Amino acid sequence: MSTEQNIQIVEQFFERFSAIDVAGALELLDDAVIWRAMGREGGLPMSGEMDKPTIGKLIENVKAAFPDGMRLTPTGWTAESDRVALEMESYAVKSNGIVYNNFYHFLVILSNGQITSLREYLDTLHVKQVFIDN
Repeated sequence: MSTEQNIQIVEQFFERFSAIDVAGALELLDDAVIWRAMGREGGLPMSGEMDKPTIGKLIENVKAAFPDGMRLTPTGWTAESDRVALEMESYAVKSNGIVYNNFYHFLVILSNGQITSLREYLDTLHVKQVFIDN
């Protein structure tokens, strides 16, 4: 796949994630995909690795946590061959009115038109404040 095609696949994945299109998002993932959310394991429930079925559950949990959905807005792209890096901002409001507005960096690896690896870097303190403390 070309670099541009890989960017399009990553963009489609996050659009489907934001739309809570579980089946559509999962079809862009390799069966052996691993999503690694950075952070010390044991520190936050979401830190660590997720496989494809767990990624589907994550998308469903987003829908449960944010009744009006979560907007994901890419703010920067860098891509080379099978590696796509993107900066992103999220915005969502929990049912109790608390705003979740995080900033991310993702490194996404693709092979044969499917995502095989995601590495997510984010503000873990903000995650704690929104999901654990409230």
